[in-house]
Amino acid sequence: MENFIVSARKYRPQLFNTVVGQGHITNTLKNAIINKQLAQAYLFCGPRGVGKTTCARIFAKTINCFNINANGEACDKCDSCVSFNSGASLNVYELDAASNNSVEDIRNLVDQVRFAPQLGEYKVYIIDEVHMLSTAAFNAFLKTLEEPPKHAKFILATTEKHKIIPTILSRCQVFNFNRIKTEDISSHLAFMAKEEHVSYEPEALHIIAQKADGGLRDACSIFDQMVAFTGNHLTYKQVVENLNVLDYDYYFKITDSFLAQQLPEIMLTFDDILKKGFDGHNFLIGLGEHLRNLLVSKDPQTISLIEVSEALKQRYVEQSQKCNVTFLLRSLALISKTDVNYKSAKNQRLLVEMTLMQLTFLTASPDAEKKNDELESAFEKTTGTETVSSTIKPTLSVNQNPEIKLASKPSVSFEQLKIKSAFSLNETKNGQTNKPIEAVISITEETPKEANKEVTIEDIKTVIANYAAVKQQSGAKQLAVTLTTAQITFSNKTISLKINNETQKEQLMDIRQQFLDEIRKLLGNNLISLEIETTISQSQGKAFKPIDIFKNMAEKNPALLELKKRFDLEIDY
Repeated sequence: MENFIVSARKYRPQLFNTVVGQGHITNTLKNAIINKQLAQAYLFCGPRGVGKTTCARIFAKTINCFNINANGEACDKCDSCVSFNSGASLNVYELDAASNNSVEDIRNLVDQVRFAPQLGEYKVYIIDEVHMLSTAAFNAFLKTLEEPPKHAKFILATTEKHKIIPTILSRCQVFNFNRIKTEDISSHLAFMAKEEHVSYEPEALHIIAQKADGGLRDACSIFDQMVAFTGNHLTYKQVVENLNVLDYDYYFKITDSFLAQQLPEIMLTFDDILKKGFDGHNFLIGLGEHLRNLLVSKDPQTISLIEVSEALKQRYVEQSQKCNVTFLLRSLALISKTDVNYKSAKNQRLLVEMTLMQLTFLTASPDAEKKNDELESAFEKTTGTETVSSTIKPTLSVNQNPEIKLASKPSVSFEQLKIKSAFSLNETKNGQTNKPIEAVISITEETPKEANKEVTIEDIKTVIANYAAVKQQSGAKQLAVTLTTAQITFSNKTISLKINNETQKEQLMDIRQQFLDEIRKLLGNNLISLEIETTISQSQGKAFKPIDIFKNMAEKNPALLELKKRFDLEIDY
């Protein structure tokens, strides 16, 4: 019990080739060591727990090793490596910038830089969380960072690169660490489990790797927690229960219910999820991730984008064959919309349930789509062979051009034509089909066009007022105010709208054609045109003198002149 060491420290990499998921970093550092092209300062950036400080320590140990091998790795046998591994090396100085962020701390560091190392060639200074330094501390560090002694090397590590001032960035070689892939973390956890003699299920390790969110240190901490909980036997069920992760089976079950349109089953499953303490928002996000995985599983080229075990990938492939792309795309769009509105919803459970109801009745399966195609083709076949009787003139477009025979007299009408109507009906009653009725249309020699109605200014004002009210209800309040306050005149079939400013004019000009079409439709006159102009003249843009303002006011209210005369007032210039 007393000798227990957490996995994150016990299995911390000691060589470059044991670093997980950062090959682009380790290869560059090894090549720099082999070619003896070492910079005076390095900046390691990246998320937490991905190996920034670990790589800095390995780099410090390697450049001081007396027997570096051909691959750029330390020997781990020389005096320098042994002292480093035991924590007794005086060539490595680590500073936590979070608690040593003042100018005085940096000055103490600069004073130590002058001293050469006692053993080895270089003295390495590792400053963790360097973004926590104050601006004054950064400025005090600039000169030393740019021109340090030959024996001094600086390695700065940070999770927030954007907080570091540009003058520091320009003096460092910047290395960007990536989040570690789920497969790499899972493989490392499997290695740890074998070393610790812990039996495991691959799915359990994948859940731990996914929960770590790209951080190997977090994965090691979760691994220790799960081993303590399960007792040296990691199972998928126990890991899901302890980490409060929703089981994949729920998502597969709900998706099958979507395809079968079993709404009661879906509602009961969602209720069961909530009773187990899961948040509705997390369920919604997980469902979106599940549908996304189904979408990429439909193509063998994209199935590698799913970071799950091989057994689970096979389940995704099998279920994806039951779903068409249209259903998946519509579902993802609907879930994304619900995700945006979730936090602002008053009844969040109802919002999720409404989303599930809509997903249930989307076109979910290829069979349903096939049935719809068969119904559509059958309908087209029926309407193509039978006609409908109607005494009402149908408002439809005729695709076929029937032959028309003109009578010999100039005032005669055309022959009556049988037109196939889109209103064809086949009503079945007691197993019998009613006989179709032919639509008879009498076509005269000249079809009179609908005359444009006479329009008055009162009609125009009423229509515009109603249009403004509709826009007000739909949320376009500024447009409604513009139309309500506009001065309306009508002359020579032209409606003139005089508005207050250029901003309102631009707003109306954006919808001018749409507005004009709507006005023509409501007034029943297609000859009406529209003009939009502002009431502000060019002179209004000039500054007025006090005397001009007073004269303008006096013209509107002559009593001001009497007031000025009675009290012997003078205008203040």
